[in-house]
Amino acid sequence: MSWLWTNETTEQAQIVVTALQSELDARDDKIKALETALRREQHAFSQSVQSEIKELEERRSRIQDELAEVNRMIKEKQSLLKKGKSGSAKKKKAAAKEAKAATPKAESKPDAQPKEPTESTTTTTTTPAADAAGTVVATKMAKKPAKTLPMDDVLTKVSKVEPHVAFVIQRSTNSNTVVYAAQLGASKKLDSAKPMHVYWIMYEKDGAPTEELNMIERNSAYGITHSPLPGVPEQYAVQLASLKDRDCVLLIDENGNIQARTTINGKKGMVLRRVFVQMTSSWGIPTVDYIEIFGVDPNTHASVYEKKLHKK
Repeated sequence: MSWLWTNETTEQAQIVVTALQSELDARDDKIKALETALRREQHAFSQSVQSEIKELEERRSRIQDELAEVNRMIKEKQSLLKKGKSGSAKKKKAAAKEAKAATPKAESKPDAQPKEPTESTTTTTTTPAADAAGTVVATKMAKKPAKTLPMDDVLTKVSKVEPHVAFVIQRSTNSNTVVYAAQLGASKKLDSAKPMHVYWIMYEKDGAPTEELNMIERNSAYGITHSPLPGVPEQYAVQLASLKDRDCVLLIDENGNIQARTTINGKKGMVLRRVFVQMTSSWGIPTVDYIEIFGVDPNTHASVYEKKLHKK
């Protein structure tokens, strides 16, 4: 039957086959392009998901660290609560004795305003920044008391561990003490990067070890922020988390005394020495009743005192 196919018919068939083949080739190219685009999108999607997974894992790790810290603090509070419920007479007596020791001896509460020195030719200069921080910078002092600032029993005890102690914070719950110490550089001047180091002396533990503040304590209870005092070299403005209503200025005086000067009982430029926090616990939750602030006048070394009731 081949005689039925003319040359013209054969050519037409070849044209059709060629056209169909071209269409198939075009479709194959399109399919390959789509497959390539799909693989590219899948790769990008996979990388994006892996990046999100990594971020979530890092976030989970941070949350786990924070939870571990919270759990540690909960256990510590539960331990305090358990100690309170045990009713150990010996422990209560020791705590009462420690609280009594925390009351001022060398820095007792003054019943009256300290007498002004009769012979003194002290002249002072102030800068706006220093005055705002309640600090007076001494420029000349013809007659002055002993070169070393007085210490009570608490500071004397702490100074055996930390010779550069500026002041401390104690609580009625136990004898553990927060130490605020000057950090000195090689030239025996305040370290400009970190002029003050804050840490615990854990007197309740065997050997009274030192411990750093945890994250929560640094941010909400005992931490500090600092910055150079404008216009006054080698002095630093310090803000305490526990005393946000007043500024302090950290300095080393001409006699080498480390001083944290602030306002105490309305008097500017007093040297902060000790803070005592009276606390009570209800259902394991501690609350502050009042805060006692002890200091000395840098010129006369007279004691200054302030009691700050906690606003509920």
